[in-house]
Amino acid sequence: MESLLNTLIWAAIIQGFLLGVLYVSSKKHRSLANRLLGFFLFALIIEGVNNFLPVNQLGSYDLSKYFTTPEVKLFLPLFFVHFVLEKLGRSSAYNNFLRFHYGLGLLVLAITSFNLLAFLFTGGNIYSLFSYAEIELVFMIQQYYAFILSILAFAISILEVERYKNLVKNEYSDYSLLQINWLWQFIFLMVPILILWGVELGSILLFGRGSSDIVLANWGLVVILIYFISYKAFRHQNLFEENPNNMVEPTTQSTAGPESENFIEVEKEITSAMKSQQYFLRHDLSIHDLAKEIGLPARQISTCINRRFGINFSEWVNNYRVEEAKIKLEKPENDHLSVEGIGFDAGFKSRSAMYTAFKKKTGRSPGDFRPSKVS
Repeated sequence: MESLLNTLIWAAIIQGFLLGVLYVSSKKHRSLANRLLGFFLFALIIEGVNNFLPVNQLGSYDLSKYFTTPEVKLFLPLFFVHFVLEKLGRSSAYNNFLRFHYGLGLLVLAITSFNLLAFLFTGGNIYSLFSYAEIELVFMIQQYYAFILSILAFAISILEVERYKNLVKNEYSDYSLLQINWLWQFIFLMVPILILWGVELGSILLFGRGSSDIVLANWGLVVILIYFISYKAFRHQNLFEENPNNMVEPTTQSTAGPESENFIEVEKEITSAMKSQQYFLRHDLSIHDLAKEIGLPARQISTCINRRFGINFSEWVNNYRVEEAKIKLEKPENDHLSVEGIGFDAGFKSRSAMYTAFKKKTGRSPGDFRPSKVS
């Protein structure tokens, strides 16, 4: 079993290298996010080689000691979270965080470079300058710091996706249009890896040694991660690429003040337009589409909806769809039509979006409004 897993891991390492080259050099899908994805794979590959290298010597150069091969553990969470942030258009908000840790990662990587240069030019190494205990201490500190950084990267990724999820509800009438399940999957694939990594480090801390079975299991998960990346993340363009910086933060602040009168007028205009023109029937309606149709700035419409109605754009549009669907559901002559079909005609693009909107607005399911259920 172990030999089979080793074979799969080396196959994944080779495939990961080829994928990394593709992601970094692709012209069709060229982006900083995809280059970061490629660097993430290269870091995984180096870690894989470090863990499963079948030899301990390269000529007279010792490969078995600390820092004799490149240490890139700090780069793993960095490339991971930088990729997520780049997909969300949020890298600039974390510039100082990213720069500091890239610098720290390069500093750790420089230890191996120094060791190699010392070997090439003097025949010595860092063990000639420092004791084994000192070098081991530095190695373990960067190990634990990399683990803590990975947890932080995981938390940042979740917080930022949730932040944009809420912001996007001010931009799109159907949140499912964003299709970000692949990003959630990418992020949560880190959970079992973090757990096994934590168990491994805990074992070292408590018993002075790790478990080879845990290392193998962890790398089995890395194999899955590499294949997942190849089919999911690379093919998706950056989210909110067109207007990430123009998105309006939700607000329900008081409308008292000189701008209150303006929002009242905007409320009348957008309400009248939505009722008369039934823009909510468009499945892919966005706030920018509505702004173009009625000739008002998207930011003004969004702020008006937030403040006058206390809800976001998505909920505001879906409320009209709920009312439209209710009217059709309550008519006996529509009994032959499916609930989903009526929802689609009312503007809902998916069954889940319809049921969620009904539950939120009425506390009931769409089917409850059928004449047979009402009576």
